[in-house]
Amino acid sequence: MSFQKDHSVAFSWLGMIGVAVFLIAWACAASIDTAWQFGVNTLSEFGVSDTDASLYFNYGCMITGILVAAFGLGRAAYPKNKWHVGGGIFLALGGIFLALVGMFTMDSWDTHRLVAIYMTTFLFFGIVAVTAGNWAAERKIFAGIGIVAICMLVCMMFAFDVAKIEAYGIMLAMVWFLAESVNMILCRKN
Repeated sequence: MSFQKDHSVAFSWLGMIGVAVFLIAWACAASIDTAWQFGVNTLSEFGVSDTDASLYFNYGCMITGILVAAFGLGRAAYPKNKWHVGGGIFLALGGIFLALVGMFTMDSWDTHRLVAIYMTTFLFFGIVAVTAGNWAAERKIFAGIGIVAICMLVCMMFAFDVAKIEAYGIMLAMVWFLAESVNMILCRKN
């Protein structure tokens, strides 16, 4: 008889730390580059700032991307169903592209835009798939958080310009990541 130890709690902490790293990077970049305005400028404009905000933002994206990718792999490695596996893979890919956003700044516009679109797409599909997995696993409260986040993101696409969608969308994604991290802690195998 073999026992497999559940390390999903460690992966869930990586998700929480990723949110904290991004929040700190965003706050530091915003405090250094006072010309940046919430909802007016895109976050990617931090990456090409003439101030040290570019360092905070770009390294913040790279570190957060690595942590999100690891979180996604943990979601896929300790699934309750196939939706969690698919969602974890999407989240891992989204994390990789988030790290690339920090590497390819707006100075290389075509590459930056491409990796930003891939990041957004993979993270969105990851949230959708994990939400479906939570619903199938009878984790209705966490599925409800995902459903609200998904509906808000879709509505924002029609209501806001890119700078606002990006800022509010990232905030929603951070709330979702924190909730899903808690979900992984609460439903781990004993």
